[in-house]
Amino acid sequence: MKILIADDQMQRYDRLISVLAGIGVDRQQIDLVPSASSAHDHLEQTSYDLFLLDILLPLWPEESDFTSKHSLDLLFELKEDDVLKKPGHIVGITGDKSVIAEVGQNFTNSTWSIVEYSESNDAWIGQIKNCVNYIIANDDASLDMPVHSVDLAIICALDKPELEEVLKLDWNWTPPRPLDDMTFVSDGWFFSGNRKITVVAASAQRMGMISTALLSATVISLLHPRIIAMCGICAGVKDKVKTGDVLFADPAWDFQSGKLIKDKEIAKLSIAPHQIPADQLVRNHVQQIARDRPALTQIFTDFGSDAAGVPKIHPGPVASGSVVLADGETIEEIKDQHRELIGVEMEIYGLYAAASVASQPRPKAFALKSVCDFADPNKEDGAQRYAAYTSAKALQLLMETHGSRLII
Repeated sequence: MKILIADDQMQRYDRLISVLAGIGVDRQQIDLVPSASSAHDHLEQTSYDLFLLDILLPLWPEESDFTSKHSLDLLFELKEDDVLKKPGHIVGITGDKSVIAEVGQNFTNSTWSIVEYSESNDAWIGQIKNCVNYIIANDDASLDMPVHSVDLAIICALDKPELEEVLKLDWNWTPPRPLDDMTFVSDGWFFSGNRKITVVAASAQRMGMISTALLSATVISLLHPRIIAMCGICAGVKDKVKTGDVLFADPAWDFQSGKLIKDKEIAKLSIAPHQIPADQLVRNHVQQIARDRPALTQIFTDFGSDAAGVPKIHPGPVASGSVVLADGETIEEIKDQHRELIGVEMEIYGLYAAASVASQPRPKAFALKSVCDFADPNKEDGAQRYAAYTSAKALQLLMETHGSRLII
């Protein structure tokens, strides 16, 4: 195991080095350098399993010009040239949140993950430790995976605000760990009655059915969850639902699936939707929490003064598509595909499809998404956050109340 750390503030890694020693990584296996040029020299000579790269780094050790350019140049050279020995994994690190917003996407495209350094807590150390444990485990002889290694897997389309609200649930979350070379999950657990239920949560790299299907298939293949669920935000059908209401998608389908034909010289989509139902055992229990007015009122009260109103839970048809709807007209056309349509979004069908074709043991699949708009130009301030919140809290209510009956 060889680790390279490039950071001009090398003293802040004393605690990390001590933690890594506890899992068998000796100090002599770790190289610390203060600049991009020093990292370049080491990468010419040594193959590293893990490269921890500060986003703001000077080019030379004696300089104080801390910019993201030097780190990005080094990443570009690692990607495009053969002069440097490519590390097994690269993790970006920074203590400046504004830098993540500015160049985070460039780093995300070239690294395994980005870790946010903090002086006040050691969560970042836990994340890096998990990465190192993953690399060590992959180097060891592989062990047979248990039939089910987790009870519940939660998939979100967005890191913020969807996964962010899930990770606010009081479910004993740990720092993210790598599941494979591309996927990170956070582990947690909670009790439903006397039963301890294990859970993982992850977000896709991009919105859309394809990214969700790929992430869901990976999680199902590697963790074999008993249940896989999606929560987050969606558009609702006016006069049927309101902002903050939670939609239980049953069934889901791709509203753009079909064949383009000519009708009087005009191209027209001949619809051929493939509808996939949610798990019916889960639906039965969702209908029970939908009647729990005190619990739903508490969800509203706990959010605060910006809440749109006490949420309701609506089981019903929700259509998925690959485009964001904001014209207020397309949703009316989609209603022709199912007269009871209650919502439209971009991912659920991908999750349902991945679960439906999974090898045995096949997980139960369902989605709880909350309304943040009505697929028209009128957007409410703060509606996305409240919708992500009610979706996550509805999932919590369902699983803590009935999880012991659903995890079978």
